[in-house]
Amino acid sequence: MIFKVRPDTARLGQDAYEAYATAVENRSVSGEELPPWVELTRPVQNAWSLAAEAVRHRVELNA
Repeated sequence: MIFKVRPDTARLGQDAYEAYATAVENRSVSGEELPPWVELTRPVQNAWSLAAEAVRHRVELNA
């Protein structure tokens, strides 16, 4: 039997943020450069992680 290791919630948040930043050429809606993940405040990192976890749950429930 093969078991997959699921990324933790924080890693999902970081992946989601970095994908978003790439998609918008590292620019916010106001044109400012987006900071790297490590420079985001903890509340902003938590928000991205929560959003990514919500998507994971939706995908797994509908799979």
